[in-house]
Amino acid sequence: MATRVSEPEGILILLKPSGMTSHDLVEFVRKKLRMRRVGHTGTLDPLASGLMLLCLGRATRLSEFLSGLDKVYRFELVFGVKTKTQDAEGEIVEVKPADKLTFEDLEKVLPNFVGEIEQIPPMLSAVHYQGKRLYELARKGIEVERKPRKVQIYRLTLLKWWDKPVKRALIEVHCSSGTYIRTLASDIGDFLGFGSYQHFLVRTQVGPFKSEQGLTLEEFAEEVLTGNWQQNLLPPDQALPMFPSLVLTKIEARRILNGMESVVGTLWNYPNLKGESFMRLYDQDNLFLGVGIVYRRGNFWVCQPYKVFHQRD
Repeated sequence: MATRVSEPEGILILLKPSGMTSHDLVEFVRKKLRMRRVGHTGTLDPLASGLMLLCLGRATRLSEFLSGLDKVYRFELVFGVKTKTQDAEGEIVEVKPADKLTFEDLEKVLPNFVGEIEQIPPMLSAVHYQGKRLYELARKGIEVERKPRKVQIYRLTLLKWWDKPVKRALIEVHCSSGTYIRTLASDIGDFLGFGSYQHFLVRTQVGPFKSEQGLTLEEFAEEVLTGNWQQNLLPPDQALPMFPSLVLTKIEARRILNGMESVVGTLWNYPNLKGESFMRLYDQDNLFLGVGIVYRRGNFWVCQPYKVFHQRD
């Protein structure tokens, strides 16, 4: 009888090059590892480069927690030009000389884009409209009215400025998930009255994960050849540092693994818990059991299983 080999599971942190779609990256990893269960936690435009988190094996069940993490990007703005797609790929639709624009002018207006702002999703986005993705309609030359969406900009930092050959700026932004950087770039230029477009974009951070932790595709391929790639695979529970950990008793763990909620006694050690909260669950041997939702029921704390990871042989 053949021995069943356990499928690798965890989070792989890679650096996507420009020119590759997020789906292309997933397929690249699938072929290299010869495994099917690989998924990303949020798309990155083909022109953009930078950090992407890929979930492997059973860790794909945790992608919902990772897709909503904050992001940090660096992008270059070119002023005096507007494009149809708000980035370097699009057709130029307007040119307005920005000779009078200065570093100080840009620095003064950036605070207007910090905090909660509204964005109109670009046509080249994955937003659904009447059962179709906007980018599918855009490829057919169809443009539809889009409703504004609220996003959060936590920080905008002007890193560098160039006067020649054209007015350009390098900006770092810390923002909520769902922020369209190309739209932000275009809106900044409109606010200044000169127009602008996003010339390049790189994602440097997703939640607590930084680009220094990521592998290039060449480095990853080399690690696969040498058989050492799994040393770069983050265990599923370590991908969820935003959730506090909870060690269950044997009885509590048994109930959770059987899909039943359980009253838990150790949560009194977490005085800051309010309302419903996600927690990483462990047994007495510190083995990861999954993610649970804890909440108050009268005088008791109750844990309800949400994503259970049964231990494999």
